[in-house]
Amino acid sequence: MIFTSIVFALFFLIVAILYYSLPCKHRWILLLVSSIFFYMYSIPAYILVASFIILITFYAAIKIEKAKVSEKAMQFYIAAITANVGILVFCKYSNFFSSSVFDSINFARQKLFHNTEIWNNTLLIKVVAPLGISYITFQAIGYLIEIKRGNHYAEKNLGHFSTFLLFFPKIIAGPVERAHHFLPQLQQIKKFDFDKIIIGLQQILWGLFKKLVIADRLSIYVSAVLGNAENHSAISLIAAVIFYVFQMYADFSGYTDMALGFAKILGFDLMQNFNRPLLSKSVTEFWRKWHISLSTWFADYFYTPLAIAKRDWGNWSIVYAFFTTFIVLGFWHGANWTFLIFGTLQGLILTIEFFTRKIRKNIRKKVPMFLNNMAGITFTIGYFALSLIFFRANSVSDALIIIKKIFTSRESGIYIENPSIMLFCIFGILFLSIVECKKEYFNHLFTFSNNKYWLIRNGYYCLLLMIILIAGVFDGGEFIYFQF
Repeated sequence: MIFTSIVFALFFLIVAILYYSLPCKHRWILLLVSSIFFYMYSIPAYILVASFIILITFYAAIKIEKAKVSEKAMQFYIAAITANVGILVFCKYSNFFSSSVFDSINFARQKLFHNTEIWNNTLLIKVVAPLGISYITFQAIGYLIEIKRGNHYAEKNLGHFSTFLLFFPKIIAGPVERAHHFLPQLQQIKKFDFDKIIIGLQQILWGLFKKLVIADRLSIYVSAVLGNAENHSAISLIAAVIFYVFQMYADFSGYTDMALGFAKILGFDLMQNFNRPLLSKSVTEFWRKWHISLSTWFADYFYTPLAIAKRDWGNWSIVYAFFTTFIVLGFWHGANWTFLIFGTLQGLILTIEFFTRKIRKNIRKKVPMFLNNMAGITFTIGYFALSLIFFRANSVSDALIIIKKIFTSRESGIYIENPSIMLFCIFGILFLSIVECKKEYFNHLFTFSNNKYWLIRNGYYCLLLMIILIAGVFDGGEFIYFQF
């Protein structure tokens, strides 16, 4: 059940009507039941995995808080963390590890013993990770860490805690909520707020526009070119790679806009996940603005403890923390060497930017601000585009073929099978860029989405709706980040 489907629209309409029809103290029950139904809609058995995570985390947190002896608290803490990480690793990486072992054995047998017989991977069991398993476990781990640090009280209501982890607008692809931000909202009295509902609908409409008009239109060209890279020219590959940057952003931020909108209609405020990252002047700034809930989660619970643990290394502790964090972050995206390379590339550039920050600051003083900003934005998008080649490729060899063709191919011309597709792609990118630039640099000037005049404000949203109906791709499929 995806946000862009008619089924979900009917589901959410029913939930919203029932939600505001029930007494406030019982609404969380409806949210929990509807979230369980939403989660079980594709494969019902997956709720067993989620339930195990909920029960282990819930009871471990209470034991950690009640334990008078720190060693006892640590035992419960380690057991619960290990259980969460173990479930995540098993569901997402068991096939990868077993395949890697058998590939290594076969390679060694061929090279060392000249044995061409292939040993089949008898351990391969085709584990399919439950939807949102990463986001559920990350929120559970973050909750346990905060309990252990004494920054949050253990939730005593199992229903409230279950709703926190399973809340359907965020369960599949975030944001990665924090317990101290979400749980108190369950106890607040939420009256029917027309203004909040309007804001929520506006966010949903903008998210739909990003997904259906921009991301899914770009996907048609990107798939046609990058899916058959050996038959396309360098300029076509470059166009497809740049398009993929905007497709990724429009797809993922579009999902987040819709998630925040649905939550807003129900009276909940979720974390902002994007802050115009494609206007960042450095990769370091980019990662502060992209998937904010996940990047701050890694910063708080992974990067900072690593850097502090190795603080005796001086600046090299930062390098160590950068690389380790982004390699893990890359591997989190999937059990493939391409994701490890993607993470390594991020760690590399962040390290370079860290050691050259003073030099770049001096250069910025001598260069006009406009040129400096344009150079920084161009480099950031270009570098991110390069790393996304590995992110999207099925294998390292596929990614290297694309990179090689980009830098060595002498073929001319750009692939345009259908001119209308190219026009829609360019229109989508330009429209998104204008909206983002306006918000970033001229937010205090002319406004459409929040204009004080009813006609202008609603005319803008009617225009978005008309474009969605005319140019939207309604069979584009799932959001990209559903697979993670």
